[in-house]
Amino acid sequence: MGKKKPAVDFNIVNGKKKRGPGQPTKLTPSVKEKISFLSRKGFTDAEMAMCVDVTEQTFNNWKKQQPAFFESLSDWKKKPNKEVERSLFERACGYEHPETKSQYVAGEGWQQITVTKHYPPDPTSMIFWLKNRQPAKWRDKTDLDLNQTVDLNLSEKDKDLFRKAAKEISQRVISATVKNRAKKK
Repeated sequence: MGKKKPAVDFNIVNGKKKRGPGQPTKLTPSVKEKISFLSRKGFTDAEMAMCVDVTEQTFNNWKKQQPAFFESLSDWKKKPNKEVERSLFERACGYEHPETKSQYVAGEGWQQITVTKHYPPDPTSMIFWLKNRQPAKWRDKTDLDLNQTVDLNLSEKDKDLFRKAAKEISQRVISATVKNRAKKK
């Protein structure tokens, strides 16, 4: 059986064989096969670059200079991403699957039995899923409007004390800011 030819020749740009200054590219068909395998196994770009003995910058240059390679790389990464997404969803909702166990039965010996193993929903997975899928509704951070006015029904004497304290605090902040700027110079 003959070798499979790649569906896309990554060295052809606008119908012409790409050649340029410098060393020949290390992005050979065998390297592309290796990158395809690694990306399907969930390796990051930095890890794949290390495995094919190039710098991460070179790997990024390949993606910029060869759009067909970049497109293929994106496609190769889709399957593992979908698998992880599906697994996270199953952990969040709970799932079950058949499992084969060995069990000793008196008088009959060892037997293989199939049982259904149940995994309950996992709260951490639920939180992660919801925070990422509905961030406005489930994020931890809440927005506070600090520009609201509050009527405290203070007496005039208390209002004066409050104004004096606020003025003193603002003067201290200004003074500290001026001192810090002077130290930096």
